[in-house]
Amino acid sequence: MAHDGNPQKDAKEEVRILILGVGVGSGHMRAARALEEALRATDPRTPVKVCDLLHEGFPPYSWFYRSVYLLLARRLPGLLDLLYDKSDGMPLGLSRLLPLWDGFFFRKTLSLVWRANADLILCTHFLPLEILAPLRRSGRLSAPLWGIVTDLHPHGIWLWPGVDRYFAADPEQREPFFRRLPETPVSGFGIPVGEEFSGGEPRDRLLRRLGLPDRKTVLILSGGAGVVDLPRCLLSLSELSTPLNVVAIAGDNPALFESCRRAVSRQEGPILFRVLGFVTNMAEWMSLADLVVTKPGGLTLFEALALGRPLLLLPARGGQEAINRQWAVTRGAAVACDSEEAAGPLVKSLLENPARLKSLGEASKQNGCPGAARMVAREALEALPDRKTPNRRFS
Repeated sequence: MAHDGNPQKDAKEEVRILILGVGVGSGHMRAARALEEALRATDPRTPVKVCDLLHEGFPPYSWFYRSVYLLLARRLPGLLDLLYDKSDGMPLGLSRLLPLWDGFFFRKTLSLVWRANADLILCTHFLPLEILAPLRRSGRLSAPLWGIVTDLHPHGIWLWPGVDRYFAADPEQREPFFRRLPETPVSGFGIPVGEEFSGGEPRDRLLRRLGLPDRKTVLILSGGAGVVDLPRCLLSLSELSTPLNVVAIAGDNPALFESCRRAVSRQEGPILFRVLGFVTNMAEWMSLADLVVTKPGGLTLFEALALGRPLLLLPARGGQEAINRQWAVTRGAAVACDSEEAAGPLVKSLLENPARLKSLGEASKQNGCPGAARMVAREALEALPDRKTPNRRFS
């Protein structure tokens, strides 16, 4: 990578660890922030920087990148599944084209990495790995490159020669790494979640703070981009006759928020509906829930597992979510729901069966990994070299 020697352009930042995520939905960036939080808590003296590559790329392409994924997830999930399955083997032509294609549109990423002058780069999305792994492999990037996989299955698009180390969501899902990259170390700590998902606050205190009566509570989540049809979910629950708190979180999606408000505005009966937009205290709402109804995104799934919450998992949006859902159901932590309209009867069945609900919660807790971010942070800090003088990251 060439530079013109301009002092302002080439000015370096004081960064030891650079964390790169991509804001498609919100899960990958939540994992990045969880790692940042764990690193700062473990060693406040180590400079850490988190970046969202969609903010750093060519704006029209960044918009296109996010919009196409959300269009497929919302309208054409079958096509998204097909693309996921067909690309898992990463044909040779595709593996050569993707780094060139994305590297062109995300050229600012290389400038960002240069300015950061980091000693270690952590990636919670495959896109920065696509761009940086060829540079690392060729020796032009001297900072070690680590991939933190945020789904249960390590799809081929995550697996690049040149990545120095991987962290898998499940230690039992390491075979694809070994098959594709036999010499690359792999650890299985779980998906990093925020420290607040360790739980521990009493239920009565949460009820008072969040303004809910003391009765069974169901939390319904739409995903960071509002992919789930929340209004249909809410209407299916409105037919229940049991006193219940139903909290729906629409995320950063004003149109979905208003649709949910309209769906419950004329509902009468024993159910107290609460519709919220974007929230910063998701751990509190999740801790309070007797049942979490959500799509099986990797981060949301592992946040609920960390808190030991029983799960009702809605239809997957993409092959990775289908694998996540099957994994959680097989582990006994979740029940699968085939459609938003079917949520109501399943919620009723689970709430009327306390033993089943308790079993789901115990399995969820058993499979949770609330300490994953701290474990990755410790490994990262131990891997930092002694650094007495700045090191040039690119030749």
